[in-house]
Amino acid sequence: MVQLHLHSLYSLLDGISTSEEYVKKAQKYNHSSIAITDHGKCSNFFNHSKACVKSGIKPIFGIEMYVTHNLVTMEKEKRIRGKNNHVILLAENEEGYKNLLRLNYLSMSDETHFYYSPRVSMEEVFENSKGLYCGTACIGSPFAYALKDGNDVDAENLFIKFMDVFKDRFYAEIQLNELTNEINGLKNGQKTYNDWIIEKANKHGVPIVVTGDVHYAEKGQDQLQTLAIAIRNKDTIDKLTFELESKNLYYHDTIDYINFNKEYNYNYDEKFILSCCNNSDFIANKLDYKMPERTKMILPKVSDDDEALLIQKAKDGLSDYFKLPFENCPIEYKKRLGTELEVIIRKGFCSYLLILEDMFKFARENDITHSTSRGSAGGSLIVFCLKMTTIDPLKFGLLFERFISANRMADCVYDYFVDDKENL
Repeated sequence: MVQLHLHSLYSLLDGISTSEEYVKKAQKYNHSSIAITDHGKCSNFFNHSKACVKSGIKPIFGIEMYVTHNLVTMEKEKRIRGKNNHVILLAENEEGYKNLLRLNYLSMSDETHFYYSPRVSMEEVFENSKGLYCGTACIGSPFAYALKDGNDVDAENLFIKFMDVFKDRFYAEIQLNELTNEINGLKNGQKTYNDWIIEKANKHGVPIVVTGDVHYAEKGQDQLQTLAIAIRNKDTIDKLTFELESKNLYYHDTIDYINFNKEYNYNYDEKFILSCCNNSDFIANKLDYKMPERTKMILPKVSDDDEALLIQKAKDGLSDYFKLPFENCPIEYKKRLGTELEVIIRKGFCSYLLILEDMFKFARENDITHSTSRGSAGGSLIVFCLKMTTIDPLKFGLLFERFISANRMADCVYDYFVDDKENL
């Protein structure tokens, strides 16, 4: 089987284990793949890929996306916090991976989307559905939310809508946890939701997958998870306002679901449980996006020709410094600029410096204080010409080779900005 619903410590304290820890469990159980589906985040994609590939495990990239019917809900001229629901989105291919990134960007793009948490609308999910597999997620799904008031018709219509959009890339998800008491209007909690999901999936020919909604690697770490959420909620150790209801959100193998099925009185046929586990492999085999191996720094380009743009900006900056046409600037400065440009272009740092230059320009325009220089960056005439430092390196005899050489990477962005002018 394969875990297709799993959270790491990148889920903002709603997950406490690393991808490296999950990989060890996958190797122990001979699982071929692991999905990462952090809450509203794709921050762990690179680390997850690196940990999986190193150990011969196929990484699957996904997000447990916060979705809502209405991004803005008003009541008596006051905005109220609406209910966010969850769906699982997994990248099938490069197009799906790009759509994941796009949805992740949209969820934080403005105050309409980000409201207490990063969210997107249902329509935005549908509009960016190509190359994505979609799972019905947990009891926090939009289908379960529609059911809570007994709206079976609305819930099924939404189920059908997702089927129509995602087609054979839509799968139904059940979980086997101890949350079988009344929850959100569901008489038997997770079991009521499972039974509904199973009925609709069988009716419409949708594959059913069992997942663990994994939040930590080892059994017994639920107490650590509770404390992590308490930290997120700003509780104190002697006054916890939250306790994790499910104590078994650790990394599971097939035998765990067979045991949970009996222990929590779901009482499904064992063959059905095994088929749901096998279906997770079936889905995982369809997901085949591989993050490109990085042999060099990969950055977006600022223009069609970043080398030419950097050369022009450097020349313009030197002219502005001396208040002279570039041709009339001191020869030693022009030679130094040519030497630096040759090294920077050869090492592929043009886009890097242009991106930083744009950041510093934004800081100046918005009265954000930055330091005079940091470390070796002060030795670069180009950085000075781009107005990222305020020290003339030739005047003070500073060496460019301390900034970039055959064995040294540029480091002029780290720790550059300060919170107040007293720290300058």
